Amino acid sequence: MSAELHLPSPVLLTRECYFGRYSKQLSHNTWGVVDVSLEKFLPSPTTNFRKKPSGCLIKLMPNGHSKVTWVEHVEVEDNQVDHYFQSLFTSTLAFGASRWINSLIRYGEWLQTLFVTPLVADEGVFIAQMGKTSLLQLADRMMKTFCGNVSSTADNPWTQMAHSPYVRIMVKNNMGEAGKPPGTSVVFTTSVWLDVSRTRLFNFLRHGNSRTKWDLLSRRHNIREFASMLKGENPGNRVSLMSAHNSQGKLVICFLQESYTDSTGSYIVYAPLDESAVAALIHGANPDKVMILPSGFSILPERLHGDEDRNSRSLLTIAFHIVESTTNEPYLAPESIETIYKVISDTVYSITNSVLYHNHRNNWMDDSNF
Repeated sequence: MSAELHLPSPVLLTRECYFGRYSKQLSHNTWGVVDVSLEKFLPSPTTNFRKKPSGCLIKLMPNGHSKVTWVEHVEVEDNQVDHYFQSLFTSTLAFGASRWINSLIRYGEWLQTLFVTPLVADEGVFIAQMGKTSLLQLADRMMKTFCGNVSSTADNPWTQMAHSPYVRIMVKNNMGEAGKPPGTSVVFTTSVWLDVSRTRLFNFLRHGNSRTKWDLLSRRHNIREFASMLKGENPGNRVSLMSAHNSQGKLVICFLQESYTDSTGSYIVYAPLDESAVAALIHGANPDKVMILPSGFSILPERLHGDEDRNSRSLLTIAFHIVESTTNEPYLAPESIETIYKVISDTVYSITNSVLYHNHRNNWMDDSNF
């Protein structure tokens, strides 16, 4: 088997390896899955990463649940990692066993949300089970697309921006690609450390009431969540429908947003939807035919268990995905590059200022509802 492991930022290096997998039932209620690198038999795609025997034990519990124990044992040389991001790798946060366990938990929560969790909506808004399924499936595609877009995988042809070493641009051709607007689209992203805990930053960015503080297009709009589904026990883990109204009360645009957090990272991903697309989705339309370009944020804590440490830092990655033109020209005009840099730098400036303001006033708790 082969695998490419990546983190949600194009400035963080991937890890690749070929490995063999051995699975065996060890007893009537225990199973084991073990992976090990095969560099002695197959040429490895990289020389700085080798997987020693790693994997999991799965034990069936009396209550019908499963107890999973995961072990990651690797040899790795991280001397190519930028010192700006070194702490993520030395803390084992980047590719440790906790990330695999959290992936299993998240999948279980998604299934529970799909079949059990009710959808909460404003009075007069009715969304049947078919509509709920369509929204969840579209949110799942949105999140997967976002994570694929912001990684440093070789499939993503990133270009470093001359303005900053940590700003990246990628031009994509969407002609004939289902679920995306036709033409040329652009993904642009940057990563920055902020002196704020991941939980505080996550709650600030996910709330509709705080969106006007960082979203340049929402500054004069009223943002409100009008439908939501919780995913798991954390109230921040949810799929939401949001509306943006202007000062005259007219609907301007809707957003589908998913926010999710666990011990290894947090995500706030959204995509604009027009009113007709929302109406079709809540009546059970095929989500694969809805065209979206996800944008959003990933937040990685500096330390695995540093969330309660109010002095901890967070690595914020910002990514926007926009339509550049209806043609398939694989280049950007100089004025487009300048506009892109202004949008992302203004967004970083707005978020940084908000963090500084709340840290100085020490009023993060006051902003629980933003």
